Amino acid sequence: MSQDSEFVDARLEQVLADFGSRLGVLMHGYRLDRHGIDPADIEQEVRIRLWKAISRDRSGAFHASYVQRVVATTVIDALRRAEVRAAEPLPDDEEGEDSWQEGAAGPEQSAADGERMLGLQRCLAEIPERRRLPITLHLQGYSLQEIADVAGTSAEAARKLVTRGLDGLKSRLREMGYGEFDD
Repeated sequence: MSQDSEFVDARLEQVLADFGSRLGVLMHGYRLDRHGIDPADIEQEVRIRLWKAISRDRSGAFHASYVQRVVATTVIDALRRAEVRAAEPLPDDEEGEDSWQEGAAGPEQSAADGERMLGLQRCLAEIPERRRLPITLHLQGYSLQEIADVAGTSAEAARKLVTRGLDGLKSRLREMGYGEFDD
């Protein structure tokens, strides 16, 4: 083993010794077993990410907040992968091969969808910055707890930011003529 590799391994072990108990508490708090995710897999992925970070920045100080962020992003990535795996499988029969194309959007529909997305982006840009990130994460399918973790707030504060932000977004979209929205 080279001297560089020994340093990185020793530094990783130190970081894990410093924050190992916190790592276990964080992993348990996410209740990964409900999603069919093995916590040992997440722990291994966290170790790999920390090892890479130490390799890149040997002089960097790895605080509890950084380790917590690494755990949170690793868990979010694993949850997204689990969600993708849970999606419906593609049909196996030959008849099903063409059926997915029947509902495909034509060029006019694609252009209209593109315009709507640009309108949505403009409306999002007009929302106060404090609410913009939580709304964007909500629209991408993040849970309130995940939004709170990323934004550095409580789940209740994230809920309020998302609710108020969505109300403003819906109002602005109505003004722009994008129709009515379910509440």
